[in-house]
Amino acid sequence: MIKDYFAGKYPRGWFAVLFSDEIKTGEIKSLSYFGREFVAFRGENGQVSVLDAFCPHLGAHLGDGKCEGNTIVCPFHEWKFSQTGACVDVPYATRIPVKAKEGALQSHPVREVNQIVHMWFDPAGAPPTWELPLDECMNGAPGWTRWYFKRWRIRTQGKEIIENLVDTPHFTYVHGSPIEDIVIRFDGHVASQQSTIGGHPTLGKKLTTEATYFGPAVQHITMDGTYPSKQVNIHTPVDTEHVDVCYGIKLQRDPALHDTDAIAREYARFAHEAFEQDVVIWQRKIYRAAPLLCDGDGPLFQLRDWYRQFFEDEIRSV
Repeated sequence: MIKDYFAGKYPRGWFAVLFSDEIKTGEIKSLSYFGREFVAFRGENGQVSVLDAFCPHLGAHLGDGKCEGNTIVCPFHEWKFSQTGACVDVPYATRIPVKAKEGALQSHPVREVNQIVHMWFDPAGAPPTWELPLDECMNGAPGWTRWYFKRWRIRTQGKEIIENLVDTPHFTYVHGSPIEDIVIRFDGHVASQQSTIGGHPTLGKKLTTEATYFGPAVQHITMDGTYPSKQVNIHTPVDTEHVDVCYGIKLQRDPALHDTDAIAREYARFAHEAFEQDVVIWQRKIYRAAPLLCDGDGPLFQLRDWYRQFFEDEIRSV
């Protein structure tokens, strides 16, 4: 039996954890990902930071604390930590312990681009090795609606979700929208699909799409249909058996329409219904490390080889 290389592992890369409008200035959000606990907070400087959740003093969860200026304050003894994880104040101490000042609380790289907060995670603790692209249309440029998104927490792993990129037949048999032509490309940490998809009564008679993964878990989609749209498919591991997956969409505004947002909400409803069809399957399927394929299944093994670059090889004893 061929072993599942990805089982029980987390990939390294950028992972979307919040949309920008979900975390206001002075607000704290508790996050549970990669089998660990984190806190995100937005300081008065507008910057979002992600830190390990448990105070290095006596272990209180900082998600129960408060944000003051550009610091997060522990709810237990009011130790204050900066956006880099360094302790900057202990209200009842004459001096701050050296280890605390040096950053006893681990911080994690954050990029807030395209109106989405992303954190970098590497099981080995290494820093980012690539950056996410900025798309002005996604990033709040005039003429576009806000993000309309929906989340699911499901029993699956990212290795299942990414395979839709090359799974041409499922568009016909799951979504009822056959792909008429498709081109798949792999280039370093980027994997992309350009396709023409059979029509949808709301989205358009013909849908031309460009869907690109930047690393293992952040996919940007440009779709031209009845109305041009930008979409994101983002998933973040909760643990080795569950992921938070989210599908978001925004539309280009049409000056001829009284309310483009009403159209965007309807677009989002259909997009989320289609994505839900995949979610139902992911929830109950198993992963085949050695699947039985046919000549119409697309470059599945090439995709898996591409995905493998984001995982550490197992350490073998000598």
